[in-house]
Amino acid sequence: MSEVSKTEIFLDKYKQLENVIKAEFNLGKNDSAMNYLIRQKPFREYENELDLCRETRNLLSHNPKFNGAYAVEPSEELISFIDRIIDKIENPLRAKDVMVPKNVLCYRHMNASVREAMIALRNNSYKYIPILEDGMLAGIFGAKTMLDILIDKNIQGIDDSMTFADVRKFLSLDNIERGEIRFVSQDVLVSDIGKMYRKSSEHKERINLIFVTANGKITERVLGIITPWEIAAEIDR
Repeated sequence: MSEVSKTEIFLDKYKQLENVIKAEFNLGKNDSAMNYLIRQKPFREYENELDLCRETRNLLSHNPKFNGAYAVEPSEELISFIDRIIDKIENPLRAKDVMVPKNVLCYRHMNASVREAMIALRNNSYKYIPILEDGMLAGIFGAKTMLDILIDKNIQGIDDSMTFADVRKFLSLDNIERGEIRFVSQDVLVSDIGKMYRKSSEHKERINLIFVTANGKITERVLGIITPWEIAAEIDR
């Protein structure tokens, strides 16, 4: 790749990046695309690199050549960086990209042992264990559920023979505060989920688990879950 062709590629890529930013964020013709992007939280960590791209572009545009040659030759790494930013804008993270998939999720079926699930809660510091039936969420098992079972049945312990089918009424989602559990589509943007968390916090609500399904409906099979930790990590990133 010659010096001129590499420089022209960089300038073309930079222009493409500006166009992508303006189209994605509905900016006006005279708005500074790069200034806008740097102010967006998901891109703040790239501020130095984006500034370098902008300075390189300005130098090449305002003083394009010296003795017939470009004064600056952008590196292949800088060109690749612009490609990565374009991809990050055009293909933002979605729920399916950050969820804990069902195949590694800790969940139980209706015929599973309640006592065994209690041990799993204790040993793994889980707050909840989802109970699935035909792949769909049938209920949530947690510390409060155990207490409700003990009080209702007037017993001091839970033996190995008790299954979730025996205590189905305690697993009803009606027993869970509505704000604690949400359902989202697998294609919803992570940024939108972040907004959901912030909005719930403003209303003094707490979301503990988000279940991911094909279209965000409780009547669909669970594909995975998202906790506040996954969202916080991606927003900070």
